[in-house]
Amino acid sequence: MKLLVDASALLNIIKLKGADALGYLKGNYVLTLTPYEVGNGLWKEAVLLRRISVEEAIALLGYISRVYGMMRFLEPGSWVDVLKLAHELKITYYDSAYVVTSVENGLALVTDDEKLAEKVYENRDVVKKLLGGEVRCLSSAEVLSQPPGSG
Repeated sequence: MKLLVDASALLNIIKLKGADALGYLKGNYVLTLTPYEVGNGLWKEAVLLRRISVEEAIALLGYISRVYGMMRFLEPGSWVDVLKLAHELKITYYDSAYVVTSVENGLALVTDDEKLAEKVYENRDVVKKLLGGEVRCLSSAEVLSQPPGSG
């Protein structure tokens, strides 16, 4: 099964697996907005929360930039469906874009946003009615519990 990896899961997979993360990510998918979310997350960690240094954030972003070269980029086919789903599930437009794109492309959504995964699960009938399909949410821990490349 191919995966659509959101920013939260992408960062966690790379933090946990380092260079071995490529085996889990290569050939899978991110949204075109993911690099911006990741960059903002690293900025927040370094500048606002001071959990990592700016140099560490830059080094991590350099590695992540190389990982993007091994992944495929997608966008939602229907921006209108993104807004409809965001409204129905009361989630952000960004999160909705991941859900819509995963359904449109038959991809499992890898997210470490527990609230998002819960909303999708609790509203699976709404998702199916609106988008005509279901989404399977996995955490990065679930992906990492499998051999690399197995999805």
